[in-house]
Amino acid sequence: MIDSPVMWNCGFAIAVANARDEVKHDAHYVTKHSGGDGALRDAIEFILKAQGKWKKVLASYIGERSPAGRDISS
Repeated sequence: MIDSPVMWNCGFAIAVANARDEVKHDAHYVTKHSGGDGALRDAIEFILKAQGKWKKVLASYIGERSPAGRDISS
């Protein structure tokens, strides 16, 4: 597998749900979704939660997009 040597040498190896079994075996984390179907979001969410940053990032994201969080004076 072409992915495996890279995965062996990185700090945190991630495989997507539809990866080959050999690649999943070498991964530290396997996403819930397949590549192209939300796998990147799964990986980012997993990392942010592990770092204890998920709630703050989510609150910031939602706050920026809510009408109450927008500055309409300009």
